[in-house]
Amino acid sequence: MKKLIFLLALIVFAISSCMEKKPASFTRLGNFTPYQAYMEKLNGKVESVAEKGYWAIPEGDTYIKGARIKKHEFDSIGYTYDYKATFDIDGDLVSCTTFDENDNEVNNWSISKVNNMPARAEYKSNDTVRFHVLITCDESGNPVMYEQFSHLADTLVAKVEIKGSEINDTTIIKYYNFKGEPRGKDLRVYNELGLLTNSGNFMNDGTPVQTYDLVYNDKGFQAEATFFDKDKNVTGKTHATYEYDEKGNWTKLICKDDRGFTEICERVYTYFE
Repeated sequence: MKKLIFLLALIVFAISSCMEKKPASFTRLGNFTPYQAYMEKLNGKVESVAEKGYWAIPEGDTYIKGARIKKHEFDSIGYTYDYKATFDIDGDLVSCTTFDENDNEVNNWSISKVNNMPARAEYKSNDTVRFHVLITCDESGNPVMYEQFSHLADTLVAKVEIKGSEINDTTIIKYYNFKGEPRGKDLRVYNELGLLTNSGNFMNDGTPVQTYDLVYNDKGFQAEATFFDKDKNVTGKTHATYEYDEKGNWTKLICKDDRGFTEICERVYTYFE
């Protein structure tokens, strides 16, 4: 579910975790997409997924779809934009484009591979490439380093180091500026199913900035998300219910936010045969 963009909204790669080589059983919706903070697992070999959000209108004991949520409204509530993500047959992201309420492009990520491993990502807005990210992978194809460059000047802007992957208990993501000076880190904890259960952003001295806990339903999708400030005070909570397609991927989400509003999201998938 789309919730709360943390840190630098534009520098999408900076809260990325590792991309393990996908078995045929699932596709990871995560890095360079609006779900990068949650690394959602989709069933089967997904070719594309498109999602749109609507305000939910109460009707009896349920909700019906209202108006499309506008871009500035997404900005106000801290939710991310509508998008379409496409994948290759290996389950690696090819592109992800976000849209406003009129289906006009807001921004786009495109990812290229070398020797069948992710090697470069380009970020574009207003039909212009703004920066690019060089991706260094280990021998298994897991990214271990992201280096962001200003596209026009081709100068290093920031660097991200990754240790661990979604099959480990904890993934450590360290951030550096262009001088190589540390700028904090993320710790992400995954369960035995590869589902993210806890994540936190920390300053260099280990002081927490913000953390969140995730609870899943029996189909492996978020049922609850709870957000905390540096003092572990709850700053937000969401509750989700779903409808599914024949693959077991959700096609409709009703997301209730404790701040007093409810969103309906709808998804359309295509699959590789």
